Amino acid sequence: MGKKTVETRIERTLKLEGNLSIYDAVGLREKLASLLKEADILKIDMAEISDCDTSGLQILCSTKKTADKEGKRILLEGISKVIEDAMIKTGIIHEMIAHDGGAGCQR
Repeated sequence: MGKKTVETRIERTLKLEGNLSIYDAVGLREKLASLLKEADILKIDMAEISDCDTSGLQILCSTKKTADKEGKRILLEGISKVIEDAMIKTGIIHEMIAHDGGAGCQR
């Protein structure tokens, strides 16, 4: 009888609230890096983000690039209007949100 291998993908979820700005960037970067080390899929709930600047978006982009290199996934969930508007204004909306179920972020 042969052995069967079952692949288990580890998921983690991080719920963000309040501001996503330069003042929060260092702590957020460290938290995301830590979660990404232990998870194959990292879900980021962004429904409660009330303010966002380009530093916050840069952290998200950097985390997505790291995940892509490591064969992991980032799933953005509950994207607030503030985040969506910031992504549109900076031109990263299509890079960060995959509408086709691809390996990137999903809405």
